[in-house]
Amino acid sequence: MHVAKADDDASAASVTPTAYAANYGQLVNAINGSQSAVIAITGNIAFTGQITLNQGKKITLVSDASACGTACELNYASASDFSLFNVIGDSSLTFGGGTEDTNKLSFSNHSNGRLVQVGSASDKGTVTINGGTYNKNGSISNTTGDGNIAYVFKNGNLTINDGDFKNNYASAASGSTTIGVTRSGGAVVRSSGSVTINGGTFYQNSSAGPNSERNDENNLDFHGGGAIWSDGTLIVNDGLFSANKSYAKHYKKSGKRPIGGGAIWAAGRLVVNGGTFQDNWQMDNNTELYATGGGAIYFGDGTKGKSYNGSMVINGGTFDSNRSMQDGGAIFMAWDCSAVFQQGTFMNNWSNRLGGAVYTEEDSTSYVTNAAAYENHAGHFGGGLWLCPSGKGLTSEHGGMALFANEANVKYDRTETGVLVANDKSGKNYDNPNSYQYGTTGAGDDFSIMYPSKSGQTNYFQLSVEWFTGDIITWHDDGQPTSKANGYLYTADALSVNAMSRPDGGVGYTSDTKLDPGGSNDFGYGLKVTASMHAQQNAIHQAFITFTKNTARLSGGAFGSNGVVDFVKVYDVNWSKVSSVGTSKNLAGSKWVLAANAGSGPHNLDFGNVANCSADDSGSLTPSEGVWCFVPTDTTDSYYAAFKGKYVTIVSDNGILDKNNANGQFRVKGLRVGTYLMKEYQAPDWYEQSGKTYTFTIIADTQVTISVYEDDGKDTGAVNGNAIANKPYGAVSWGKVDSTDQLTVLAGSKWKLQDANGNDIQGADNITDCTDQCSSSLDNPYHDVDSGEGTFRLTYLPLGTYRLVETKAPDGYDLPDGATVYYTFTIKENDDRMNAKLYKADGVTEVTENKVPNDHTKGSVIWYKTDSTKEGKGDDARLKGSEWSLTQTKDWNRDIATEERTVITVTDCSRDTGCSAASKDQAKEAGKFQLKDLDWGTYELVETKAPAGFYRSETIYTFVIDKDHTAPAEIQIKNGTDPVTGNIITNTPVTVSSLPFTGTGSQTPRMFLPYVLGTVGAGLAVGLGLHVARRRMARQG
Repeated sequence: MHVAKADDDASAASVTPTAYAANYGQLVNAINGSQSAVIAITGNIAFTGQITLNQGKKITLVSDASACGTACELNYASASDFSLFNVIGDSSLTFGGGTEDTNKLSFSNHSNGRLVQVGSASDKGTVTINGGTYNKNGSISNTTGDGNIAYVFKNGNLTINDGDFKNNYASAASGSTTIGVTRSGGAVVRSSGSVTINGGTFYQNSSAGPNSERNDENNLDFHGGGAIWSDGTLIVNDGLFSANKSYAKHYKKSGKRPIGGGAIWAAGRLVVNGGTFQDNWQMDNNTELYATGGGAIYFGDGTKGKSYNGSMVINGGTFDSNRSMQDGGAIFMAWDCSAVFQQGTFMNNWSNRLGGAVYTEEDSTSYVTNAAAYENHAGHFGGGLWLCPSGKGLTSEHGGMALFANEANVKYDRTETGVLVANDKSGKNYDNPNSYQYGTTGAGDDFSIMYPSKSGQTNYFQLSVEWFTGDIITWHDDGQPTSKANGYLYTADALSVNAMSRPDGGVGYTSDTKLDPGGSNDFGYGLKVTASMHAQQNAIHQAFITFTKNTARLSGGAFGSNGVVDFVKVYDVNWSKVSSVGTSKNLAGSKWVLAANAGSGPHNLDFGNVANCSADDSGSLTPSEGVWCFVPTDTTDSYYAAFKGKYVTIVSDNGILDKNNANGQFRVKGLRVGTYLMKEYQAPDWYEQSGKTYTFTIIADTQVTISVYEDDGKDTGAVNGNAIANKPYGAVSWGKVDSTDQLTVLAGSKWKLQDANGNDIQGADNITDCTDQCSSSLDNPYHDVDSGEGTFRLTYLPLGTYRLVETKAPDGYDLPDGATVYYTFTIKENDDRMNAKLYKADGVTEVTENKVPNDHTKGSVIWYKTDSTKEGKGDDARLKGSEWSLTQTKDWNRDIATEERTVITVTDCSRDTGCSAASKDQAKEAGKFQLKDLDWGTYELVETKAPAGFYRSETIYTFVIDKDHTAPAEIQIKNGTDPVTGNIITNTPVTVSSLPFTGTGSQTPRMFLPYVLGTVGAGLAVGLGLHVARRRMARQG
């Protein structure tokens, strides 16, 4: 069973600081002094040199909320020609803790320098940015190069989860940098490694600048990318890219060198799963008309081969109001690249030439899946879709692009604001102000393909009369480009059309047809779709990717291509996550592994650059959400054993790939015909994770059914309604408290669980009070997971009714009879099942706050009254007949006021004399006393009557009954520290001071003198004995 790792949810480590730093020296010491630390920055830090993290250090820097106010600045003391940090090897550095108070770090207003260097030319490194402010960095004179915030080397890894990245600038100046790399672009990030964007705001960043700040002919390798430049792996899951600009300039001798990308320039691997790209600009001056464009994104390098360029996947995101002064208002793709456009929204984008939303170059291959293009505009050809003289369009299984309600008309040969170029006052270099006068009417409201004008050049388009929705439509000629028309130059010939009335001239097409300009067809084609309103609405609602209200000044209002575009039909799979108890309730929060065989999955799996799934140090695979990876056949991860040799990704409820925003309901789009496996990776909260593997097969135009998959490759029947059920579990918490106040929490008790009939549950007979590392699992749920003393919590409990029985009481407390004193609770399928309510054994009386009380174990005391002249406490030493008073001066937690104290009289009881009920003495031997059932507290014991012939003791004795002293208590002299040995209290005998004189006259005084002296001597001996006895009694009692 898979246990979700911390990185599954991108969850942040604890941000509780372990160190603090108010200056550079303290920061260096804090980093050097710990292998792993969370360091709170409490002031502005002025760096005098670079801090290098290596040897596996794990450091998190957070802001101190009270000290930083608006921000704590990371800046330079003087020289600024270095990166503040360099992270190498297994080390990692995290900025911010993911909360407002911890995200107040700032690296801003630096004309030179860089925040962090990730890895090195020969080593890896990992950096995460959870938030902060990174604004107004970079200048023309910058010497540290691109990527003012981060430069990521080939094996480095950068993740941005949030933060403000605004008004940063990448210099286009020629010359070397301090780390010896060529300037290419990317004012925020320059990367050849791996970068993942999960959030953040990238606003008004720019590469180069207008006029003299542009790159010159000495720096033809400056590409653009206002915010990010990447030729490694770039994955955009979310974030806002707004008003970023590329001012990179194309020169004649630049050839196919790339120029553009208002927000991003990328090659290698680019995946856009989400995010918003809005108002970004590619601002070249539109003179060379080559290899330039991409208001938001420029992908690929025409001077490099396919292995370098790799593939782009547009799997989501919104592209709105981006502008290109040349081609591809939102996206430009260069030569020798591959791309899939399978999900997303393109709206209100504009280009000054070709492809209002998207343009793809010659020798590129694009797949467009289940697309709808409507209400787009072009100034001359192809209001929806346009193919260049070498462009080729394929339609697979009636996939196509549903084109309708688009328009090609010279009235759209204008600026992005709708002004004639000749009348523009903005100062932008639109050029060619007279092109709107050419071609009279244009051609092809919905589609246009040009005549192949170059020698040996061919192009074609497979026209389909059935959309991916299954709706049947018709096509009709809609104007006709001449054989001289190419649609990409601003000349009269390039925009010329033959005489054909629009929209009802030419012929109609009611069956699939291959349009093949050239040869005997000495013209291009312009076409318009006729589709019912119902068909149009179906296309809008069922499309995976939409293009609307985009405009190209010349050709291809939505999409223009000089390469191969394959319009393919793909499918989706739907399922829901429900409770096994009442399957009408959808459950939120589950995650799934989705696996595809070769030839299935999304089209980009065929491009050949899908990476192996990464693994952690233990060998466990860690695929990412929304990105497909390959499971090696030799993986040792048992969870992925069923997926060896397959492609996998993670699908989260309402996550990147789930296109159904209802909780517990899933829809994954863009899947080809083929067989798939899926397995629950993380269960919804409070539900057991399913250990089953499921399978489904996509067959063209057939409803997908999910079944349980067995290791032998067979399925065991369909899952009803594709609703996959999980068994709910619940939890119960309780506390062990003192019954006298219901507040004092007691440690050390033990428990067991029984079923509703009182039968012990296997494995639940020794539930102990956990106070350290506490955990449980579905397989072994009967462990306390609450680390507090005297507080318990059991989770993963199946539905049902339980008995909770105490098997060991806390020390000093009574253990109730488990046969009659127990507690019941029921785990039900409702919102309260994680906090089950306890009831007493009658099943009716509720236990207040689930606090289970224990009574104090009553105490006892024993003492002995003995003759001081004799040793021990045997029969010959004990004295009978004494009486005592017993007074409780304190209860278990407070003093008892004098007027509230009760005095108890204790008399000596023995078998010989009998015992009255009032005696209180429970011992049946003379001279031995025992009191039982004493409450906790402090007691005073005073002798009130001595045994006959003995002096009464004047000492006040004390003893304490508490949880540690419930057995016969030890008696002490009041305010003393010495115990009364053996609880033996001695009394001293009373002596005769004089005897009466009798006798005959012959007994003269002289004769009596020896007796007198003898008596005096005896008296002295008795007195000395009394003195010794008293000293001994003082020691004993």
